[in-house]
Amino acid sequence: MNWESIGEITKTHGLKGELKFHPSIDEPWIVGLKKVRLSFKNALEVYADYDIRSIRGKGSPFIIKFKGVDNLETASNLAGQVLYISRDKFPDLPENEYYWFQIEGLKVYDEVGRYYGNVEEIIRTGSNDVYVVRDDKRELLLPMIDSVVKTIDLEARKLIFHPLEGLLEDTSV
Repeated sequence: MNWESIGEITKTHGLKGELKFHPSIDEPWIVGLKKVRLSFKNALEVYADYDIRSIRGKGSPFIIKFKGVDNLETASNLAGQVLYISRDKFPDLPENEYYWFQIEGLKVYDEVGRYYGNVEEIIRTGSNDVYVVRDDKRELLLPMIDSVVKTIDLEARKLIFHPLEGLLEDTSV
């Protein structure tokens, strides 16, 4: 099973076992989560699964309450852990919209089939995401706009882009 980080528990809140949760994604559905996995290092090795009693607040940080965590001492042991959910728990997105974990790692080619590297990072700019594409020799910043990104094929793990003028200049690392 694939687990994705969606934020971090930073510190306790109050005396009754509540914690501050700083999400790393801006998705309204996270307030409806029912089950999560917490881990300091790796969601597959050292972890604990928790049922969520409540998530409240209007923005980051949220206040999260887990079932069975009813005092400050128990809650303080959870501070600093990363909150994970299984990829299959992410809601389906509309056509031509993708989660970051679907994009990261895609092989990137231009329209004539020239390989440029893999998407290694996504920069969120507010207006559009920018995909950071790297290979051993260069780095390319691809804006996620229709005139540049032409095809995303998740099954083939491939992204095809149109190299607009100026996009490929001075891309050496």
